[in-house]
Amino acid sequence: MFKDTKVLVHVLVCLFGISSWIDINGLWVELPLMVTRLPEAWNLPSYMTVITQTANIGPLLFTLITCVLKGRKLESPVSLLIILIGCVTCVLLGFFWHQTTVIGGDLHSTALLTLNFILALVDCTSSIAFLAFMAALKPQYMPSFFIGEGLSGMVPSLTALAQGAGQITCVNVSSTNSTQVNTTWYNHTTFNVYPNYNEPRFSVQVFFFILASLMFCSLVAFLLLKFSSYCQSEKVEMDITVDGQDNIHQNYGTNNADKKYRISTEDKGFSTGIKVILLCVVSWINFNVSSFLLSIQTYSTLPYGLNPYHLTVTLTNIANPVACFTAMFIPLLSVPGIVAFTFFGSVCCAYIITGAAYSPQSPLVDSNSGGPLMVSVTVWVLCFYLLTYAKVGVASVLRQGGRNALILCGIFTQIGSFLGAIVGFVLNNVYHVFDDAPYC
Repeated sequence: MFKDTKVLVHVLVCLFGISSWIDINGLWVELPLMVTRLPEAWNLPSYMTVITQTANIGPLLFTLITCVLKGRKLESPVSLLIILIGCVTCVLLGFFWHQTTVIGGDLHSTALLTLNFILALVDCTSSIAFLAFMAALKPQYMPSFFIGEGLSGMVPSLTALAQGAGQITCVNVSSTNSTQVNTTWYNHTTFNVYPNYNEPRFSVQVFFFILASLMFCSLVAFLLLKFSSYCQSEKVEMDITVDGQDNIHQNYGTNNADKKYRISTEDKGFSTGIKVILLCVVSWINFNVSSFLLSIQTYSTLPYGLNPYHLTVTLTNIANPVACFTAMFIPLLSVPGIVAFTFFGSVCCAYIITGAAYSPQSPLVDSNSGGPLMVSVTVWVLCFYLLTYAKVGVASVLRQGGRNALILCGIFTQIGSFLGAIVGFVLNNVYHVFDDAPYC
């Protein structure tokens, strides 16, 4: 990995990769603190899921503009713009995340949801723009970029764990009213219980400022990669030609030697049945992991308390990169193995959905032991780990089928995510299938 490369450039590439999703991941791990204070309450994740999916228009626009402006390399200015917007948006979130306005007679978190869309738009676009920028560096730096991309989920999760979820305590408040009947005074005492929100170790505002500072570090790393003379020797000149056999030849010119890489776009002989199975599997996985389960997460875990919900959100964000790291060392290349991991992950999905359907009386929610709480958190983490591991396996297998197979994988990935967001939003906000509960 470090042969014929510079360690400091690996560090810069890793910092650059962190900016790909750290802001939107940070927004998600703060949900346990925001759902208790914002008017959407338990429905907030379903709103955010739909907004995030609509932001996929960003990569589409970037691709169309690139096709129209052929010959122009837009990845560098677009990457710079993505990081700048992410940094500024995190600062704005720190000041305005709790601001609400009245729409249709109801309060809505317009500032948060608008900034959520902006972050989702630039982060979705980064999936294409950042990889295009990485093509200008030696291919040995690509693993460092993906490590940074994995850390974009892990770093905000660990920060949120250090922050804590705070606590909700129920406070008894009594009020006495005096009334006079004829010449006699009567006192009526009314007892009410109200939730009192205790702050975590540091506030939501401080958390978003931490994200902004990390985005600033990524900005510095990008500028050094782009303009520093130290990094210029690590860049390559890429000349792409396509021959008549539908093979792409890429010639990378470096300071040491010219290297030639070949990326085949041929289909390696996958049967149509296997390809259909894998595409359905990746669509099903993203239906759950990328959108639907996230939209019902509050109903599945909040009945057990704020801390279990907080642990679930943060640990599932950690499970994702851990599964990707596992796949790097123990690749899953067997179709039966992929189906098996997907099946066991789907069993976890069924438990999660059942718990959400019974909300607020989720299974064993009134138990005094900590067992049910740990089961709920463990099932969520296991679900995301198994399904993410299977998803990486699908991509690895389809990669052997050539470029067209990977394009289909990307299409079915987005189809699954989009359908999951729509189903979750409709069940939550139209049919009100899942019930929340007062904190006290």
